[in-house]
Amino acid sequence: VQVKLKGVTKTLLLVKAAGMALAQHPVVNASCRDGKSFSYNSSINVAVAVAIEGGLLTPVLEDVDKLDIYLLAQKWRALLKKTRLKQLQPNEYNSGTFSLSNLGMFGVDRFDAILPPGQVSYF
Repeated sequence: VQVKLKGVTKTLLLVKAAGMALAQHPVVNASCRDGKSFSYNSSINVAVAVAIEGGLLTPVLEDVDKLDIYLLAQKWRALLKKTRLKQLQPNEYNSGTFSLSNLGMFGVDRFDAILPPGQVSYF
């Protein structure tokens, strides 16, 4: 309950867990730009799917492996507000190295994800 009061949601816990796992397994945080070779990303930037009227946006939380959960929550609130107002700048939605969608909160038990260009994994 204390964690929830500070704005930490299950989605943010998943983001943080993904960031920690990606730090330990950098091959999953790699990029494939030309369809043939992979390069390792120096940052762990998690794009989180957010439903908005008429579509979906993926605001990016940068350097999630280096931020504590409370700072992550603060940054997420600001990004979410900009997302809902459709005020994201391109670098706030196109710099993800890994994508996450938490559809479990909607009772979804499976879905087909479209992998964003350059990314090699979607959770």
